[in-house]
Amino acid sequence: MKNFTTLSAILFSVIFTCSVSFSQESDSASSEQVTVISGKVTGEKNEILAGANIVIEGTIDGATSDEKGLYEFETEKSGPVNLIVTLIDYAEKKIPLDIYPGQNVVLNIKLTKTEVRTDEIIVTASSFTSGNNNAVTLTPLEIVRIPGADADLYRAITTFPGSNQVNEGSRITVRGGNPDEVLTIIDMASLYNPFIFDETFNTSSYSTINPWGLKGINFTSGGFSAKYGNVLSAVLDLKSYDMPQGTGMFAWLGLANASLSGVYLSKDRKLGATFTAGKLFLEPYFAVNGKYSDYSPIPQSNQLGGTVSYKVGLSGNLKLYANYSDDRIGIKNSSPTFDGYFEGSTKNYFANIKLTTAPSVSTLLSVGASYSLNNSKSSYGILNTDEKNIYSKGRAELTKQVSNKIDINTGLEYEYNGYDISGTVPQYSYDLKLNAPSLNIDTLSSTGRIGAYLESQIRLSDNIFIIPGIRTDYHTLSEKISFDPRFSFGFLLAKYQTIKGAVGQYHQYPSLVDYATSQNNSLNPESALHYILGYEYNNDGNLIFRVEGYYKDYSNLVLRNRTNFYYGSEGEGNVKGVDVFFKTKISNKFTGWISYAYSDSKRKQFDAQELAPSNYDITNNMSIVGSYNLGDNLVFGMSYKLSTGKPYTPVTGSTFDSTLQVYKPVYGSVNSERFPTYNRLDMNAQYIFSLFGKFAVGVLAFNNIFNQNNLYDYTYNYDYSTQVPIYTNNRRTIYLGLGLQL
Repeated sequence: MKNFTTLSAILFSVIFTCSVSFSQESDSASSEQVTVISGKVTGEKNEILAGANIVIEGTIDGATSDEKGLYEFETEKSGPVNLIVTLIDYAEKKIPLDIYPGQNVVLNIKLTKTEVRTDEIIVTASSFTSGNNNAVTLTPLEIVRIPGADADLYRAITTFPGSNQVNEGSRITVRGGNPDEVLTIIDMASLYNPFIFDETFNTSSYSTINPWGLKGINFTSGGFSAKYGNVLSAVLDLKSYDMPQGTGMFAWLGLANASLSGVYLSKDRKLGATFTAGKLFLEPYFAVNGKYSDYSPIPQSNQLGGTVSYKVGLSGNLKLYANYSDDRIGIKNSSPTFDGYFEGSTKNYFANIKLTTAPSVSTLLSVGASYSLNNSKSSYGILNTDEKNIYSKGRAELTKQVSNKIDINTGLEYEYNGYDISGTVPQYSYDLKLNAPSLNIDTLSSTGRIGAYLESQIRLSDNIFIIPGIRTDYHTLSEKISFDPRFSFGFLLAKYQTIKGAVGQYHQYPSLVDYATSQNNSLNPESALHYILGYEYNNDGNLIFRVEGYYKDYSNLVLRNRTNFYYGSEGEGNVKGVDVFFKTKISNKFTGWISYAYSDSKRKQFDAQELAPSNYDITNNMSIVGSYNLGDNLVFGMSYKLSTGKPYTPVTGSTFDSTLQVYKPVYGSVNSERFPTYNRLDMNAQYIFSLFGKFAVGVLAFNNIFNQNNLYDYTYNYDYSTQVPIYTNNRRTIYLGLGLQL
């Protein structure tokens, strides 16, 4: 099963963007008060300069030069203005300009070299970007083209070193950590449940995020900024477009789904809106590919979302984003005490409002508020629960470029988390019969967290920058406070070659479920101390080689006390590893990369009373990805994954419980066994053409071409004498889809 709802919204990306750009130009021509400013940016020897930021001082009107050095943007400003031009390694340029309404301006710009400014902070047209010392940056086009990623942002990330999929789904783990140690941020809001079919038996989860609506995708696998709190392992920071780029609609029909997407931009470019609606229907897909499980009901899902943006004054933008998704599934499962259907359903609501303004050309202020509700229901045998997770967050961030050498970032946030669970759970985890002893639960708990940070980026010389930072968080339920000093640096060895490193303290407060099993909510925030050192060669993105070593020391992990069975904070652990990444790009024909990660992760956590491999200790992991353009219309892609099997705790025997009339499992050492080696080959093709005079794209995808029976889990017979493998449902499949611009 593929991420059909996401796929339908984004596979038309290249063509749709072209058509929207044309529409945008037409709209501009129809407004007499709009002035188009365009030109070309070159260097001292007339070399083309891509990535230069051109912006009118005190506004968000501007653009970024493309691969040909060309730029173009519209403005309603008139009279004398200053045009600010910035680019890494070049001196900032301020150009006085007189604008007459409706009279277009063609301005070619030449920049001169200056001091090296590594990982600088720049205010650009309607966006704010900052370098990350070990960030992996993805483009929407790469996400769409990665075979096996199914146009899913999270799955695409797992082709880079340090990250792994959970059960071939969209949830990811990073450098031996748990999935809940990875934080997703979108437009300042924390996004905790961006998945459908999450934590469902033998069913891969899929992301509800449309990457083509994102202008910034930065994944940081450790040593991240002090602006991110309450997270131990990694951060995925997403920034969406403040304003749509044009007006248009797109329809998608695939073997298992259909969707409709649209964007709108007013002629005065002050109001914009987007929407997307999608539905999953798997009957045709199963008819072609077959079913490997018994379903009742067949997996189904719906999505509806959109944005509304409004330009406030000269330099502000107000944006509201909302999204709804639901899913439902019934899948047959056999366990030692119950043979029946696991039934699950989820409804997720998310809304975020954000105001961004630039008080000056070197200052950016952002404030936002968000709310999310995730309601999930699960039943299997005697188990029948209804869970609600509520999150709300308010945040303010201020960034100031003090000089060419110093930038300061600061921020304040408050986050509320509520958890409500009711229903029936088995009294003994190994007895799931419909008439098994059970407990009725109805629990409601909540907490708040207040966080603040201060960080500075300092360029000490042409070749050296440092980023010192500090953050603090206070947890209202446990009344515990944490302090996190962090420091990162970069040293430019030579052109294209950099050494980067980081050291810092990171804390994450346990979940409300963990606090409920503790004494008097006395758990400390879990702690990780990161040490990172790496080397990178980057020839303008055409050739990238990176090797990075890391070590993380964990303390205060949640650990069960064998005397009173309460959770305490006596756990510990460590992880060490190396990530290697090589990427090459040949003109506009071929893009490919190879990534390899070695990781050794040990933890004394939860029921592991001694250091043992962590639940997601994937020792070796390799990905190979390639994409080739055959002409201007046809693109072929291939990806291959090979990794060590994840660890699991085996059952070594059983005892008969005469009272319950069931066998009780006897477990071996925690995570002392491993699944078989995992491997999978995927391929796809995309064909761009014209249909009824409209842009269109066709997609053909083959997943798991060699039909590998990769393992999902093990179960056992009634007395645990026989171990029974459960193979993943992600067998060899074919998918067809067609998208058309309306």
